[in-house]
Amino acid sequence: MGSATTLEERIIEKLAQHKKQLAVKQQQLDQTMKELLEQRERLSAVAESRVEAVIMPRLEQLTRQFQNAEIEVVHTDEGFISTCRFAHTPQFPATVRLSIELLPASSDQLTARYDLSILPALMEYTQNAEKSFALSDEASLAAWLEDRILAFLDDYLRLETHPLYQKDNLVVDVVCGMHISFVSAATTLERNGYTYYFCSEHCKDQFLEKFEDGAADNEAEKKV
Repeated sequence: MGSATTLEERIIEKLAQHKKQLAVKQQQLDQTMKELLEQRERLSAVAESRVEAVIMPRLEQLTRQFQNAEIEVVHTDEGFISTCRFAHTPQFPATVRLSIELLPASSDQLTARYDLSILPALMEYTQNAEKSFALSDEASLAAWLEDRILAFLDDYLRLETHPLYQKDNLVVDVVCGMHISFVSAATTLERNGYTYYFCSEHCKDQFLEKFEDGAADNEAEKKV
């Protein structure tokens, strides 16, 4: 009987210890989550300020140069995504999305992520890049972003002259025979309801000389 009583006491004691351990673990978990949430709020506040002070002004400087561009910011559970969308045009015949995402990397860092999508994908280009920055290092983030924007421009402007993208816009310079995109022709000329496209002013001048000479010959023939 005594042994049974001792066992029961030991069982009760073990259950009590287990309950106490669970309570300690729960307390630790509560404290950890409290710290994580406070850290997330702090990082989110810093990220939002960087979006407002660093990212958006620079993306707005970019989109102001293009009538087919629009910009938006989305706040996700992880961070902030600033996106520039460029609509398909004859000059730039592709649908383009440029995104800059800012999200927590650690307790004292933010990660900036660059994502570029060009559809249809008919050429090679840099699709992704990312880098982490100290929370206080706004200048380095700004410098990185400016480099990425300029790199994006290199890729985007290629659409204007890339043969695979411009194949539906090709015309022939009647003077030199060169195939050029009508949207990027150096100059044009209207004659008899027809538009002529030229790769250079020199070709246009030569065409005008021949056209005027031909017109003069026709007038001379009429007088004879």
